[in-house]
Amino acid sequence: MTAIDRTAYPRPGMRLTREELGDRYDLTETDVAFLHASARGDMGRLVLATLLKTRRDLGCFPALDTVHASTVAHLAAQLGAAAPQAWADEVRRTKSLYRYQAAVRTYLSVTAYDDAAERLVAGTVLEAAETMSDPADLINRAVEALETAAIDLPAFSTLDRLVNRLRVEVHGRVYARVAACVSAEQASLLDALLIKLPESAVTGFNRLKQVPGPATPKTVKLWTDRLEWLDGLVDPDPLLQGIAHTKLRQFAAEAAASEVSDLLDITQPGKRHTLLLALLRQSRMRSRDELIEMMLRRVRRTQAAAKEQLEDLHDQHRAIEEDLIGIFGQVLETEQAQDTDADFGRQVRKLLSEKGGVAALAEQCEAVSAWHRGNDLPLLWPIHAKHRVLLFRLLDLMDIQSATQDRSLLNALVIVSSSRHARRDENDGVVSRRRASVMLYER
Repeated sequence: MTAIDRTAYPRPGMRLTREELGDRYDLTETDVAFLHASARGDMGRLVLATLLKTRRDLGCFPALDTVHASTVAHLAAQLGAAAPQAWADEVRRTKSLYRYQAAVRTYLSVTAYDDAAERLVAGTVLEAAETMSDPADLINRAVEALETAAIDLPAFSTLDRLVNRLRVEVHGRVYARVAACVSAEQASLLDALLIKLPESAVTGFNRLKQVPGPATPKTVKLWTDRLEWLDGLVDPDPLLQGIAHTKLRQFAAEAAASEVSDLLDITQPGKRHTLLLALLRQSRMRSRDELIEMMLRRVRRTQAAAKEQLEDLHDQHRAIEEDLIGIFGQVLETEQAQDTDADFGRQVRKLLSEKGGVAALAEQCEAVSAWHRGNDLPLLWPIHAKHRVLLFRLLDLMDIQSATQDRSLLNALVIVSSSRHARRDENDGVVSRRRASVMLYER
């Protein structure tokens, strides 16, 4: 049975604060007039007031004994009546309660829970169960539908039994649909996961549940071998097509929490294979996610290393920049001191010669200006080259698609992948392999 505290189903026994009592259980003049017209005596009006306010607040008629004493006392004080220590037996007589409940429904313009209401709940739950699996979520949808339709909530146990029956019905349809798609060969491969082979230490099912730990360069071979093994099994995606992701996640969690013996004990057609396929799908997704995350971390580290090298180059060139600026300052001073262009030219040539010569100074200027604009892309290749084999292996295991119509990144990837083993620097005159690799990082 689903725990009621995990759902939105109301619980009348809760103690309310003074502000909550005022907001939710204060009687209006119209309410008081209704009470005096529909019930006789202080006790009768108190019972009717309790039913009226709890129905308006909770959406149902709780048993009087379950309403908190402070709530009853708050209502009794407004009616000028004494709050009972316990409800008398005659107060809880079925006839009186039915009459009071009917009067409250008429006053609030709500209806009782009947066959039509159950059909409403069934339709709501069957639709929700196509994407939801948690009974608490399905009960919440049922409560919401009844409240919107101004229908009394039935007992929680009634909703719980109905929701679980409908949930099983929906799951049965899903299992049957998967069973109709699974071929005999695929069924044999899935069943083989539950059998321990002589050369293996564990079953394929337990291997599905075990992971090598976080993907790092040290464990990448374990992850790539695992993904290649998973891809060599049954492709679960076509067989699970049309099933909501949330439901597949629930099926995978159920399979992961099971033992081999639990799955072997399943007799419902299609259920065992559905759970195995959902777990296989989740395992493939996780393996790819781990490898992609590791690849992205490697790319980020490559970019960070290139930026760090660029900063080092800036630091190394700072003294050269200061020297070059100083030489230019001396050139300006020379211009002010000379009267003719010829004298100015001779003095400038002499100054440049004293500072190492035009060729050496030009080389220094070229070295400084090459990194002056913060362009770290030329520095990426030497760092990337150390890990390119690993990255290519990871890319070969991935089916990368573009989320937009822009395919420039995929085109660059094709160029790089197609010429990964080429020793020439140019690729048919289109773009250099080194430049294409840099394009990936630019994106």
